[in-house]
Amino acid sequence: MRSTRVFPVAAVLVVVLSACSGDPSPDRTTTTSATNRTPGATHGAEGRYESAQGIVDALNQAGFTVSEPQKNDGASYVTEVGGAGYEFTVTDSAEHAAPDSAGINMFPNAEALRVWTEISKGFGGIAITGHTWAVSLPTGSEAARSASRRLAPKIAKVLDGTVQQ
Repeated sequence: MRSTRVFPVAAVLVVVLSACSGDPSPDRTTTTSATNRTPGATHGAEGRYESAQGIVDALNQAGFTVSEPQKNDGASYVTEVGGAGYEFTVTDSAEHAAPDSAGINMFPNAEALRVWTEISKGFGGIAITGHTWAVSLPTGSEAARSASRRLAPKIAKVLDGTVQQ
């Protein structure tokens, strides 16, 4: 789920409560941990990044093609909990154009990230998460979803993050 989507608060609360209780379905709980770091990439300690620009810089240094992050001040779960959302594009090569914009969400704490992760999974999102950040990849079309599934493990490896879907 990208930070640009705005949902009624009641709907978000229902999704949060549903996602946080009961047994999640197996097809929505796939996680993949990245254990190897890309040589030469700048990393925060144990997947810790203090800014969206730090994430973009690490991806650039690892050879990804990314745009500058643009702050998104629209109302969303991320901004409601005191975080910040950014939009950018990311791809791993010139031959693979970015299918749509992606998001970088910077959260004030790990609990806010955990709740967002469950919401994102509930909507079928594909994201890479770290200490208090998430890179949310596009899923608006089958082409975007396919590209995001291909890119997610590569991005996770560079950022020392975990794929969430």
